[in-house]
Amino acid sequence: MPTDTAPAAPKAEVAASAASGPLALPAPHAAVEAATQRRNRKAGMRFVLMVVLPLAAAVGGGALWLAGGRWISTDNSYVGAEKVLITPEVSGRVVRIDVTEGQKVRPGDPLFAIDPESYRLALAEAEAKLQSVRADHANLTTSVASLARQIVIAEESIELREKDLERKSSLLGNRVATQTDVETVRLALAAVRSQAETLKQSRVAALNQLLGDPALPIDRFPPYREALSKRDMAQRDLDNTVLRSPIAGMATQVPSIQMGRYLTAGTTVFAIVGTDRLWVDANPKETDLEFVRPGLPVEITVDAYPGRVWHGTVDAISPGTGAQFSILPAQNASGNWVKVVQRVPVRVAFAPGEDTTGLRAGMSADVSIDTGRKRSLAGLVGLPAFAGGEGAPKSVAPTVR
Repeated sequence: MPTDTAPAAPKAEVAASAASGPLALPAPHAAVEAATQRRNRKAGMRFVLMVVLPLAAAVGGGALWLAGGRWISTDNSYVGAEKVLITPEVSGRVVRIDVTEGQKVRPGDPLFAIDPESYRLALAEAEAKLQSVRADHANLTTSVASLARQIVIAEESIELREKDLERKSSLLGNRVATQTDVETVRLALAAVRSQAETLKQSRVAALNQLLGDPALPIDRFPPYREALSKRDMAQRDLDNTVLRSPIAGMATQVPSIQMGRYLTAGTTVFAIVGTDRLWVDANPKETDLEFVRPGLPVEITVDAYPGRVWHGTVDAISPGTGAQFSILPAQNASGNWVKVVQRVPVRVAFAPGEDTTGLRAGMSADVSIDTGRKRSLAGLVGLPAFAGGEGAPKSVAPTVR
């Protein structure tokens, strides 16, 4: 029968353990040291979490608070430029177009022309009327002088007729002259007097046209001034048949005008967008405007050119919020009123010498205004007298009435 053979190795291990005596255990001082190290690590961690980190956060927050408040930033900003709508001042058919879409123009460059023929005829008519008025003025001055001489002659004739009538009347008493002679002289005297009166009335009428001045200069003659004004207006209308650019810029929406199209005065044809003077219209929140003043330095970035910075200054602050100038201003008298932070338009001018060649009107921009404000520790602890720090506006003591 097979015999039960147990493994010899385990028995040998048991024998060896018994021979070596009891199991070896770690020394007591090593366990104490390990526990002490664990407690020290926990204490150090508690110190870091409860003291160092809060202190660092407080110091960092205080430093951030002290450094904060100087810059006012907003991305609600857009590049602005002059925009002139080109509208003819006279009506007519388009006979020439001198610009194309996007073409750069300078002040005075021709843009397009309207048929000038009817305006040339109107100018010729006004010139003829002006010449006629010049002749009328010359005739009036000559007539006044001539009538004055005729009146003198008529008055002398009246004096002679009066003396002749007196003589004839005395001769009639002496029966030397007849009654017929006296009546003839009397009728002649009446005729001369009537003629003199007519001459005087004619002279007064002529003088009235000359404003009572027989030597009135032609430039003060009312009909001449009226005719001259009409001539100048006709010349102006003729000049306005050629429309010229009022500013330096780029022509846009030019395809809206075609050759042969009839334009009425005041019709908007296309536009010129200025390129010489650009600015940025920023719309910061009303709560950020406490320390914003005209003249403060500004840093400008444009979305189209990331990484590039332009410099400028605050040019003007709008007297009202954007909502005040909207077509339908908000009515806050209703019962469901909700307070909304308003935005105030701020005009930012580019610094002299800044290259704004690549900028276009309407581009999105980011604006950062350097108020120069410096907060103080007194403001950090809430002392109202110093909460504003340097740069805060001076308070005005109330007036006691």
